[in-house]
Amino acid sequence: MIHAFVAGLFLFAAAIASAVEIRLATFNIGAAFDTSGGEFVFTHGIGQQGTQDHDSVAAILARIDADVVALQEIHSGDLSQDLGDLAARLGYPHIHVSNLNRAFDTTLRVTLLSRFPFLNPTSIVSPTGAKEITRNHPAVTVDVPGTDRDPIIITAHLKAGTASSDRFRRAVEMRRLVDFLDQPGVAETENWIVLGDFNLSGAPSVFNALPSGLPTTYSLGSDVTVPVAYHTDPILYFKNRKPFRLDPRQLDGSPSTFNTSQSGGSAIDLVMISPALASRPVLPEIYNSGFDGSNAAGLPKAGLPLAASTSAVASDHYAVFTDLELDGADHYAFTAQGETIREDFTGFLGVVDPQRWTTHGENWLGRDDGGSGLPGFRSYGEFQQGSLGYLQGNGPGVAIATFGNASPTLLSTLEITLSAEVRRVVENGTADGFTVDLLAGNEIIPLPALDFAAGGNGNLTARASGLHIMPGDDFGLRFQFFRGDGPQIPADVFINEFHYDNAGGDVGEFVEVVVGPGFSGALEEVVLVLYNGASGQSYGTRALSEFAAGALTPSGHRLFTTDVVLQNGSPDGIALVSGGEVLEFLSYEGIFTATDGLAAGVVSTDVGVTQNGSEPAGESALGLTGNGGGASAFAWTKFVGIPHSPGQPNAGQTFTNLPPAQGISIDDLEVTFLPGGGDFDSDGDGMSDDHEVIFGTDPGDANSVYRITFNRPDASTVRLAFPTTAGRIFTVQTSIDLVAWETEETISGDGLGRELDFPVDPEVGPVFYRIRAEWE
Repeated sequence: MIHAFVAGLFLFAAAIASAVEIRLATFNIGAAFDTSGGEFVFTHGIGQQGTQDHDSVAAILARIDADVVALQEIHSGDLSQDLGDLAARLGYPHIHVSNLNRAFDTTLRVTLLSRFPFLNPTSIVSPTGAKEITRNHPAVTVDVPGTDRDPIIITAHLKAGTASSDRFRRAVEMRRLVDFLDQPGVAETENWIVLGDFNLSGAPSVFNALPSGLPTTYSLGSDVTVPVAYHTDPILYFKNRKPFRLDPRQLDGSPSTFNTSQSGGSAIDLVMISPALASRPVLPEIYNSGFDGSNAAGLPKAGLPLAASTSAVASDHYAVFTDLELDGADHYAFTAQGETIREDFTGFLGVVDPQRWTTHGENWLGRDDGGSGLPGFRSYGEFQQGSLGYLQGNGPGVAIATFGNASPTLLSTLEITLSAEVRRVVENGTADGFTVDLLAGNEIIPLPALDFAAGGNGNLTARASGLHIMPGDDFGLRFQFFRGDGPQIPADVFINEFHYDNAGGDVGEFVEVVVGPGFSGALEEVVLVLYNGASGQSYGTRALSEFAAGALTPSGHRLFTTDVVLQNGSPDGIALVSGGEVLEFLSYEGIFTATDGLAAGVVSTDVGVTQNGSEPAGESALGLTGNGGGASAFAWTKFVGIPHSPGQPNAGQTFTNLPPAQGISIDDLEVTFLPGGGDFDSDGDGMSDDHEVIFGTDPGDANSVYRITFNRPDASTVRLAFPTTAGRIFTVQTSIDLVAWETEETISGDGLGRELDFPVDPEVGPVFYRIRAEWE
């Protein structure tokens, strides 16, 4: 009798779970009003089904096809039937209307419609004893199928108007909204959204006392004390849980959400999302039927394009909608050989680490078209496109993508492709780039075929083989951004800071100029020229040699400053000229062409920030911030509330003697789990890697071998002994011809050894034994 052992293997692949997505919309439907009686009287919001108002709103909402819709300016008269008719028509069985507790406006209501049930619907109201909120804010948790990360949604319609009292009331209304989110347990969920019509118009203000013009019944809660700050940036109201404001656009790139009667309106209808949502793809859009000519344009929509006039007929606001992913994941997961994981960063906002990635280095700066010189991480791209980008600052940046082997198979070979690009191209910039390593356990495997430097080929491919990534194990791709060598020491001469307007009579006006360490010319050859934007004519010049010397930075940059009277804009400008060459021609509050002087014929470049005449004297100058050696490395900003710093580096500014950095992006990453690794025997022990994984031995250790032993406890018995591994099923089979096999025993592995006895039949010829292993 011959007893033989044959090992077998059965593999399977788990299915990939898809992310749970939700589409949200906010729409101020623009209630209709009647002034025929000499008063401003709202008559209806939605109106009856069959009317132009009702049908145009319904058409837009049907075209957007959102799962949850926030509606503002729902008339109290709409609640008896019109709102229900609209919801039923569009397939929204769940309705939540703000209550009227201690609200000023009892006519126009704020509403949420949903395809999914509401959990814990409530309204954010003024505290007991106070009356502050114009229209109470509805707040709900939406029970979305397929996820346990149900989102909290808050919608608001803040007090309109630009008067001091209006701005004060909006500030308090935002305070109440933020207080609600800051309650323990309310927003512990990672998914929360704040959206609606925020009417954030007028100038930022600080109120040291209650303003005049408040309603006679207005009563401020005792927990609110002056000073009260009014911000036109809603994010500034949030302290503990800061959201990110989306930047939705119409299909022509306009950010306007208001005034459908003409182009160029304001953006007052907003969507703000939690950091967790911002780490996943976010795709917002402002719906303007005037651009709705094709189902191939913008985000997917239901039905056919609408008539161009529909938005203008429906409301004086445009609807805003966005697609969000509710489920997060800490790594990309392979479930079978042959799979390719793709990441193109579509919808990535660039404000926090993208899901499945971790970064180290500079801060996240948001979306960037390549125009910003601020160092840090960002998402390079426009509209819905994105990428993972980095601009060098004080040190290197590191980004790591984490992958998991969720298959039942050893992962031994990967193919990786990606595209790299210089997204901020700077003349004479450094040859910045990145290196790539694969991190597997304690092993660091360089992938030089994926390394990139500015000026090189941006379509990169590498293959990593001989890996030993077991089922259930993670691995990472690490991108390390570096600062490359530059061609020369910075020689730029550029305007660094200036002040031209403040509250009351203008005082302390100045211009500051920086001279790079590589500049070898004479200071008297550099001339500052002042220009009047109305005529394009110069109204003064001053040689740099007449400026007062300021700081000499460790990098060798010299700062010079001069007191000078500057005109107040709309527009005006200043130019730097050296030896007849216009180094810079900057303007503020607009663009114009110089008609005389040393910059004659040159078109100005607007710095993009302004002073409005309300800033305190000695504060809020315009200047450059960032890190680098030349002008292109920095970005213009307004130093709100920060004292002027003539002759000194600006706030947030660091000079280096390196040439300007160039922004690098990673995009279109594809990682493929190549099949065929099961036949590879890494340790040469005679058993393939895949077989070792399924039987529970180490494919990288030749001494780790799956062993089966036989012995004869007596003349009539053969004893089979073998190890088991938890999570596997072991099947013992016998055969007398190696063709037909019979199952003798099936065992669930637990990490312990097993012994099985089989009788010996002298009448039977050779008997073969084998053990098959499969995943439980």
